[in-house]
Amino acid sequence: MIFASKAFFLFLPIVLILYHVTTKRSHKYRILLLASWLFYAWVPPHYWPVILLLTVIDYVAGLQIEHATSEHIRQRWLTASVVSNLGLLFAFKYTPFVYDNAMSLAEMLGWSVPESTLKIALPLGISFHTFQGISYTVDVYRRQIRAVESFVDYALFVSFFPQLAAGPIVRAVEFLPQLATVPPVTRQHVADGIWLFVGGLVKKLLIADHLDQLFVADVFHNPTAYDAVTQRWAVVAWAVQIYCDFSGYTDMALGCAKWFGLELPPNFRNPYLATSISDFWRRWHLSLSTWLRDYLYFPLGGSKGSPLRTYVNLFTIFVLCGLWHGAAWNWLAYGVCNGLLMCAHRLYDRALTGIPFVDAIRRSVLWKITAWVCTTYQFLFCLILVRMNDWSGGVVMMESMLGFSCIPTTPSLASWQEFGVPLVVPLLIVCGLFGHVIGLMQEAGVAISLRVPEPLRMVLAACGIAAVVVLSPGVAKTFIYIQF
Repeated sequence: MIFASKAFFLFLPIVLILYHVTTKRSHKYRILLLASWLFYAWVPPHYWPVILLLTVIDYVAGLQIEHATSEHIRQRWLTASVVSNLGLLFAFKYTPFVYDNAMSLAEMLGWSVPESTLKIALPLGISFHTFQGISYTVDVYRRQIRAVESFVDYALFVSFFPQLAAGPIVRAVEFLPQLATVPPVTRQHVADGIWLFVGGLVKKLLIADHLDQLFVADVFHNPTAYDAVTQRWAVVAWAVQIYCDFSGYTDMALGCAKWFGLELPPNFRNPYLATSISDFWRRWHLSLSTWLRDYLYFPLGGSKGSPLRTYVNLFTIFVLCGLWHGAAWNWLAYGVCNGLLMCAHRLYDRALTGIPFVDAIRRSVLWKITAWVCTTYQFLFCLILVRMNDWSGGVVMMESMLGFSCIPTTPSLASWQEFGVPLVVPLLIVCGLFGHVIGLMQEAGVAISLRVPEPLRMVLAACGIAAVVVLSPGVAKTFIYIQF
């Protein structure tokens, strides 16, 4: 059940009504938990035991860590939690990848192998809720939060339906304290929720899905059928599509949560304004990048060891970041590229910082524009790895981004040369990046308030809903990050 589906628009009002007409705290949370489990088990239902099993394991582990009488017992229960979460994540997400590549290797070595591939359906949001479970037991172990006594409260933290499928990755220290007393839902919560939800819906259905259907999918499916300029436009359009798709989901999740009086952490901060690859990862998918920093990079030693150890740690977490997104060679390559870019930026930054005339140059507007252009090229280049249909097509797109000529030979080129990139594509790109324009002005020191008067917000939200109904492609595509 995705946010943009008809089933969800029937499911959500029923849950809201049941939740708000119920007065007792325990009953409210049970209704919300059962609704979240129904959301999870909608299709297919047989994976519901997966999230239930991990919920029980982490709940028990948290209590055992809290009340353990020795450090050895604490470590044992922490290990049980981490191994259980990562073990199930590996079993569902990476076993087919390992199996298929092992069969390919065996075939290369001349062994007789069966002509089949291993297919295992990925449970909804497993990459997200396993990380939430790990963060909970680790935080209890570090004594940053007390173990929660109520199973319903803990299970709701793991499976709260607005963020269950594609995040943001919520930490127990952020979520569980909000459940101590039933959070009030004010008029402001309702208005903010509508504004966020409708804004996310517009991002997803009017911008992301249209870009994919009208332009991006066709070009990436067969890049040699299009000229180099069209290929570059497709890469830019893909960057806007994935941003609007993912940030649209996040906005809708934050909006839904507000209708229950709950606050979820933001996941984006104008990522396409980044002036370095390091800055980009401080703006993009914040809940994942900060999770990797706090639960992997710092435990590995962070930057406290030798320079070589620091670079190894940095490279390692980005390789794992790539594999977290998907069990495929292109995702591994995506992680490797980002890891190398992060190491190169750190080396460059350490070499130049502290030199007076270089610091002065780096503060100039011209330098910042140059840095933005270089950073933009870097993440656009990496995003090709994510979307390409095959390696040969990816190489063609990369060559276009690097300025190499691409001479198409297929007959379909003629129509594109005649009509060029559809006018609606740059229009959708501008609309998708409108928030970045406001963000750029704010970061430049221009005092701009994003607070729109409530009556006007409701009028704009109504217009957004009308636009979605009239102009959406008709069939809502699955959110990109639900696949992870």
